[in-house]
Amino acid sequence: MIIQPVIRILLTILALVFSGGTAPGQQASGSPAKPTPAPTPIPLANVPLEAQSALTSLQEIDANVSRDRSSADGIARTLSDLTSDIDARIADDTRLLTTSPSLDLLFRLKLNWEDFDVRLLVSARELSRQATNPEEQLARLDQLNKTWQATLQSAKLPETPPPVLQSVQSVVGSIERTRQAAESGRDHVLTLQSRLSEQQARVRTALSSIGQEETQALKNIFVRDSRPIWSLETSLGTEWKKHSGESCSSQLETSAAFCKRFPFTFLIHALFIVLMAAALHWMRRRIRKLAEEKPDLERALPILDLPVSTAFALSMLLVPLIYAQATRLIIAIMGAVTIIPTALVLRRLLLRNSYPILNAIVILYFVGQLRILAASLPVLARFIFLGQVLGTSIFLVWVLRSWRLPAESVETHGRVWRTIRAIAKIGLIILPAALLANIFGYVNLGNLLGILFFRSAYIAATLYTAIRIIEGLIIIALQVRPLCSLRVISLDRQMLQRRACRVLEFLALLFWLNLLLSFFGLRDSLIASIGATLNANLTIGSFSIGLGGLLAFLITVWASFLISKFLRFLLEEDVYHHLHLAAGIPYAISTILHYVILLIGFFVALGALGIDLTKVTLLAGAFTVGIGFGLQNVINNFVSGLILLFERPIKVGDVIEVGGNLGEVTRIGIRASVIRTADGSEVIVPNGSLISSQVTNWTFSDRQRAVEVSVNVAGGADSQRVVELLKNTAAAHPGVAKAPLPQVYVVNFSAGAVTFQLRAWTDRHEDWAQLRSDLSVAVNNALAREKIAIA
Repeated sequence: MIIQPVIRILLTILALVFSGGTAPGQQASGSPAKPTPAPTPIPLANVPLEAQSALTSLQEIDANVSRDRSSADGIARTLSDLTSDIDARIADDTRLLTTSPSLDLLFRLKLNWEDFDVRLLVSARELSRQATNPEEQLARLDQLNKTWQATLQSAKLPETPPPVLQSVQSVVGSIERTRQAAESGRDHVLTLQSRLSEQQARVRTALSSIGQEETQALKNIFVRDSRPIWSLETSLGTEWKKHSGESCSSQLETSAAFCKRFPFTFLIHALFIVLMAAALHWMRRRIRKLAEEKPDLERALPILDLPVSTAFALSMLLVPLIYAQATRLIIAIMGAVTIIPTALVLRRLLLRNSYPILNAIVILYFVGQLRILAASLPVLARFIFLGQVLGTSIFLVWVLRSWRLPAESVETHGRVWRTIRAIAKIGLIILPAALLANIFGYVNLGNLLGILFFRSAYIAATLYTAIRIIEGLIIIALQVRPLCSLRVISLDRQMLQRRACRVLEFLALLFWLNLLLSFFGLRDSLIASIGATLNANLTIGSFSIGLGGLLAFLITVWASFLISKFLRFLLEEDVYHHLHLAAGIPYAISTILHYVILLIGFFVALGALGIDLTKVTLLAGAFTVGIGFGLQNVINNFVSGLILLFERPIKVGDVIEVGGNLGEVTRIGIRASVIRTADGSEVIVPNGSLISSQVTNWTFSDRQRAVEVSVNVAGGADSQRVVELLKNTAAAHPGVAKAPLPQVYVVNFSAGAVTFQLRAWTDRHEDWAQLRSDLSVAVNNALAREKIAIA
């Protein structure tokens, strides 16, 4: 019984102990934070100096606030323009989305709205940066205000000098004014952010709608999406009365908004045309005089006869760049402005019988632009499309059946003629399918097929015009200074023109594919698919290689060969000619440069492949050990080839004799050299043999060679007379060198005959055999004329 009360007492004591230990901790944790110390007032003696410092800080803050306000006002103007443009476009585009637009129109709409999104995003980032500045400035102002408020309270004493008090009050007033300006700027930025968020929401909604329509159009490309043409419920007249006014007004509003947002676009376009036309006009005045001396320039004169039209035609390449976000109406106007001058230029470049094709392209282009403008009127756009497809099909039938190229122009224009006929055949497959698809209600499929053909033809015609114009400019550039003064240009002008035209055609093909895929919104998806394919890795054990890295490796090696070939061509055709180097040195320099470029390209290609070059060093060390055992002859020949290039005991063009083979060295390769013998065969000699074995070089120091002719004269003839006769006969031959003079020696004699040896020199080593034959004939004739008997 006593134990239980004792236990209770102990438990009570423990509870009191533990509660006493924790309570202070709880009280400490729940106690309020340590109060911020009150700001220290500035001593009155330091007020003038501190006031000056504070005013300087306030001026800096005012400048920042003013700069941010100006930037925000600029963003506000941009946002206002964007808002008005969005307001104008959203009605027209929303109406257009209800008409099941074609893929190319959807892509144009998506580009426009993505541009809005990008511009709004840029403004949003700038506003976010500006929103942080006022907070920092207000924090600085709060600290200054507390300090100077405390100073003001301490300065309100009777003994404070009035100038000090006024100075403190002036600083406090300036802080308040700056604070109000900063708060106003912050409120302005917050208001702009709110407005900008609203516009971003509208743009994202529009992009979402366009994306849904695009996905639906691609998914239902083979699904009937409209009634057959004979069962349309809405007539053209009803649709025109109901929607034509709204469509025209909305397009005018969006075009006006574009002009307001991009006021300098038309000025840039006009400035380009003026500058290009002036340059072509100046060029025409100079080229006409040179054309009389250089007939090749006649091919370039047609593009200079119409400088303004040519400038407009070239501006077509600029239109997709500066009018990327333009409305359908502006694109149609710009197309009309450029297509007519382009047709005028093509009339100068094409044959007369090609004019119907050119006129048809112009007409079809205008019809196509009319269809695009009428896209918000689906029934009208559908009938325009049917008329365009039907008219084009009939015209293509005429092209294949009746259009022929004159016989005299087959060689110069045969390629263009074959291309046009191929396009016509393709069109007669695609267009009837598009016509039938549209008639039976597969409008999306029909539009895709038809627009695919029309877009391809328009772009091809435009690029052909641009290529012909640029080709003419290249011809002019290669015929006038400074390029015409280069030896490589004068020797290989035709080849350079052909290569330049091939490069232009290749770039035009890439440009054509880019535009065609962009019109239908397939470029990004295709690039993404190609990128995914190239990024795929092939793993074999611990070795992993990507298709993109392998392709980069091959392209880098191929580029190395091209660079080496171009540099060697430039050196051999122009540079060496001016340096007057000794024989063999140009070949040695070109060969070594070739090896160096290929070696650098190989290491760059390994880096592009993703191989660690430090591992290559280890691999090279291991490979060197293997070389020491298995590739001794190969390395020996390689090093011997380098010795031949640097030391030059044998040069390309030398006539040598090695191993019983006599011929001219035509090539010193990395492993072996090639010798062409007199009978036309080519002997491949390892470079090691040319270094280690005895080689006779007939042209090492010069190209002179002695030609010997033996003559047996009957005994009793005057030897001195024979000697003089042989010398004079050799000296009279045009192939015999003047120095050293021909020599005649008596090499043998007997009772019945005397043997003379005629030795003459020639500097035409390659003709020594023919010279020996000619000298033998001349000596025989001379002895016969002098009636000297031959034994």
